[in-house]
This record gives sequence, structure tokens and C-alpha cells, in this order.
Amino acid sequence: MTRRFLCLTTCLPLLFLMPVYAQQQPQQPQQSDGTYTTYIGDRLVVTESYRVTSRPDGSIAAEAELTPAAAGPKQKFVTLASKTRPESFSGEVGGVKALEVKFGDGGVVKLNAAGQPEREVRTKATVVLENLVWHQFIFLLGQYDHAQGGRQNFLAFLPSQGVEYPVSLEYVSAQTYTLKNRAAVATRRYKMVAASSLALDLWTDEAYTPLLFQVAAQKIKVVRQGAEELAGVAFAAPVEYKPPTYVVPAAFSEQELTVGAGSAWPLPATLTLPQGKGLFPALVLVHGSGPNDRDETLGANKPFRDLAQGLASQGIAVLRYEKRTRQHAAKTAQQTNLTVKDETIDDALAAVRLLRQTTGIDAKKIFVLGHSLGGMLVPRIGAGDMQIAGFIVMAGATRHLEDEIVRQYEYLFGLDGQLSEAERAQIDEAKRQAALIKGLKAGDASTTNVAGAPPSYWLDLRGYNPPLAARALNTPMLIIQGERDFNVTMDDFRNWQTLAGRKGVEFKTYPKLDHLFYEGEGPASGADYAQPRNIPKYVIDDIAAWLKKH
Repeated sequence: MTRRFLCLTTCLPLLFLMPVYAQQQPQQPQQSDGTYTTYIGDRLVVTESYRVTSRPDGSIAAEAELTPAAAGPKQKFVTLASKTRPESFSGEVGGVKALEVKFGDGGVVKLNAAGQPEREVRTKATVVLENLVWHQFIFLLGQYDHAQGGRQNFLAFLPSQGVEYPVSLEYVSAQTYTLKNRAAVATRRYKMVAASSLALDLWTDEAYTPLLFQVAAQKIKVVRQGAEELAGVAFAAPVEYKPPTYVVPAAFSEQELTVGAGSAWPLPATLTLPQGKGLFPALVLVHGSGPNDRDETLGANKPFRDLAQGLASQGIAVLRYEKRTRQHAAKTAQQTNLTVKDETIDDALAAVRLLRQTTGIDAKKIFVLGHSLGGMLVPRIGAGDMQIAGFIVMAGATRHLEDEIVRQYEYLFGLDGQLSEAERAQIDEAKRQAALIKGLKAGDASTTNVAGAPPSYWLDLRGYNPPLAARALNTPMLIIQGERDFNVTMDDFRNWQTLAGRKGVEFKTYPKLDHLFYEGEGPASGADYAQPRNIPKYVIDDIAAWLKKH
């Protein structure tokens, strides 16, 4: 991965699309410029200023500058292209060149990333893209055949990973919005799917200039300068979260707290507290991988809110908080020595300390639930505070993360029974990144990220065996797993079952549940997470019963 480029959640794969002119396409601009602002939820993350210039010889120069909302260096990208293919792409961070890509004959691409040897790959992509450079959707729209309509497929090239992948674009409909004190605004709406999994909604004006973007599953919204009022209307009716029927609002109250108040990493938090006089047992919720919010929101799904309010309805206090890599995204992105201690462990321990100081909480009955990566790190959290009353491992990973990334790609791409060239390329790239991780040596201090994280992150996890490390804990543990989970599988659960001989450890699996502990049928896929659902009551009941007996 190129040196410290800004990245959202799953490294939102977007942009720098090289125009391939076709009949009946929108005319490419002689010169255009503008500004796009990216938000996660209501929080401004980064602003992109761009300029695209068509030269007399028919080539195109596209320049973009990304400015983080928080402290951090600016990023600049420059792309040169002919009418039929990309010629070069370069990126710099804080004035230092981080990536240079040159496109040659026969689909040969030469990549030079800072701190890495030059390498060559081949691509059939007509689209070059890099994260967060939103203006280049102008050129994707230029390739779309509006006379034909329907879903149309393209191959995109992601420079920072040196890999191509499929992109589909579909014109949905014309939509007109009436704004305050203004005439109606006509827009054209499109739907894009990247890598067969990441869905994006796009609104343009009638001249095909992108105005708004929305990635609902990641709470990402992007607004072109001048389209702010339109955004307020177009984004007004998203799919809403619906609380489960087992939640009893009269049974609890919620108050805002801060985990790590007074530290360099303060995190907004919500304590869901049962009504009545304490002292109440309490549970800290620890997120999975990625920059999660306190609810672990994914589209209209909020599994941590289900847990918090469902358990509080049964007399258990729950503390959930914004993850550090979300609340302080730009700041953590600059950490060249980042480890899971920084990402997860320190904040989980700070949350426990906060509960011990909170009125109404039984300080001797504070538990920790870790989901996915959070479950994987339960033994390390326990080693940092021997007074924690017990742990719940909820779909806790046990195997090397770099190998799991490869396995998940192979699973998802294999669901339809066939692999495209682009899908094979993604799997090959994941394997290459995994090999780089395994080849890291102790003491490597390169600032060049590997698979999205600095060497320190991967070296810290080398040799870590969560079930083996858990043997050092003397506290009760409940290990639960959905049998339809493809992110963390039953193989991981069987690894946890090596703790079966240890006193105080209980195990439970659920045949219909996936990684978010939502019900479904048949093989699970990423598309399942787009469906609004809730954690079933029987899971809440099982967790509540276990907590109350310890």
C-alpha cells in the first residue's frame, strides 16, 4: 500500500477514471474545477480540490489536492491520459513523492512506491482510480453509453495496490428536487458497485457533473461545493435503523461520557444505564476491525446498539464508544509505529477504568465483550487488567489476519462458482501482500504501509495465538459464534474450544447467524449486511443470563 494515503473503512476504491471516448457520450470538459467534501456521518473528513484540463493534443491532465479536516499532510495526485488510455499517475504526501505509475504498451504497468522495489503488472483496465478523488467520476460517466443504458461493466485500476477490479455503473432515473426559495433542480441518479460488493449512489446535474455521492453501508456522504442544499434534500430519507422489539425504552436511560478524557485520545461514548438503584453489572463493547462508530454501524444495522439497549432492558449497564481510528482518523494514519495496543487495547482498558469511577456501576462486576478483532484481542485486554470480571468472545478471530484476508476474497469471489480475471488479480494481490507481511523482519521501521497498516502493526501480531494466550486468564469466559459467519469461521471457534479444559469457559454456537449475529439462510455473503436486521432476542438472553450468574 502506498505511503499513508487516506483510506476509509475498507479502503473505499474509487476514482481517477481514464476517459475512453465512445459514441453518444457526454463531452469531456475543456477545463473544469471544483471542490468535494467527504463526511463520515456528520463529521468532515477530507476536502478535495481539483482541476481537469483538456490539452490541444487531445490529452488530459487531472490534478487533485486532498486536505484532511484534522492535522495531517496534504496529498496530491496528478494523472495524464490520452483519449484512449492512461499514461501516468503520481501521488505525493506532504510534498514527498509516494507513488509513480507508468502505463506502457500491451497493458504493462510499472509501479514505483516509496520504500519498495519497482514492479510490473498487466492490466486491461480503462479506468485508473485512487481513494477519495471524487471528481474523476466525470470520466467514468464519459465512458457510460447512455443510449444503451442499463448496467455496464468496466475494469478499474487501483494504483496504490497495483490491482484491477470490476466496476459496474447503472443509470437509475432522473430525479427533480425542490429546494427552499429556488426552482426545481433536475438530477440524474446512478448506482455503482465496485469489486462486486461496495455499493455507491451518485447524483449528477444534467451536464453529467457529479454533485453528490453516498456509500450508505459506510455512512459516507460527499458533497460538491454549491450542492449543499441539494444534499439536505437528497440525503433526507436513508434506510433507518429500527430498534428490536425486545428493547424496552422505559427500562433504561442513556448518558454521554468520554473514554480517555484528558488524554491525547478522547473518545465520545454512550453509557446505557438501567433504571432504578444500582449497583449494576456492566459490559464494555470492543469493536471489530475498521474505523467503527460506537454502534458498529453498517448501513441500517447497529449491532452494538442492539446489544447495549437489549441488555440494559434486562438490568445490565453497557458502555460503547467511538473507535480511535474513526474519531482520530487523520492522527492515527500518521502513526508509523501503530499496533493493536494503540488501535484497540488501550481504549478498552480506559473504558473499564471509566466504569469503575461511574456512579451506579458495580466495580467488581465489569465485563468486556470483544467482537471480531475485539474478540481476538480479549486475552491481551485481560492481561492489561486482571480485575476485569469476565470476557465474552463474539466471533473472535484466531488466525493470521493476512491469511484471513486472502481466504475471505477466495470465499466471496467463489460464491458464483467462477472467477473473473479481475477477481483472480485481487486474490493474487492479497497473496502478494500476505507474503510481504510474512517477510517483514523484526526492527523494520519503514513508513510504507503493507496491506493498509505499517510494519509495526503486523510484527506486533506475529506469533500471537489468542486461545493459547487466553490460558493465562483466570476469569470466566463465554465464547459465542454464528455458524454462517464467513469473516470468522467455525474453524476459529474450534480453535477457541482448545480452552474447553479450563474452568469457567463456556461455548455456544448459533446455526442461523452470520458475523454480525444476524439471522439468514444459505451461504452468507457481503450483501447480507445491507439488509436491515437486529440481533435476535435469544442471543441477548444468553448473554444476559451468563453475565448475571458471574
